[in-house]
Amino acid sequence: MDHFQVVDFSSLSSEIQSLIKDAVQVRERAYCPYSNFAVGAAILTENDSKVFTGCNVENAAFSPSICAERSALSKAVSEGYLKFKTVAVVAYQKQFTAPCGVCRQTLFEFRGTNGDTDIYLCRPTMDKVLCTKLSQLLPLSYVSFTEDSIKT
Repeated sequence: MDHFQVVDFSSLSSEIQSLIKDAVQVRERAYCPYSNFAVGAAILTENDSKVFTGCNVENAAFSPSICAERSALSKAVSEGYLKFKTVAVVAYQKQFTAPCGVCRQTLFEFRGTNGDTDIYLCRPTMDKVLCTKLSQLLPLSYVSFTEDSIKT
């Protein structure tokens, strides 16, 4: 996969299409009365391809709010899953919506054994999908940024 590639939804594997559909569905349960910006996420585990979903849950105090990606991740980790091969994120706007910085760093903690995670960003219309990798969204993560890890 190139760094960032936009593809037709129909060109994706049935596994990835299903993951995106799960993210679209859970997005409908988002609790976002303050921003009105609903986000859904679905995470695919590495070993047995189990899917965990999450939506954003806002709070008037803002700090207790949780993003969709970390909501799904928390569910998965609480069930004993610590490695993820794929994440789908669905939000509604003209551009594709990538995970925020906190979510990127949190996802990096649980990346696949190959050292990365595939990321699929989509709108609820499921027409086009931006495909990338977590390493492209967070090239200098906190846990991996060492002198030896820099490629020149």
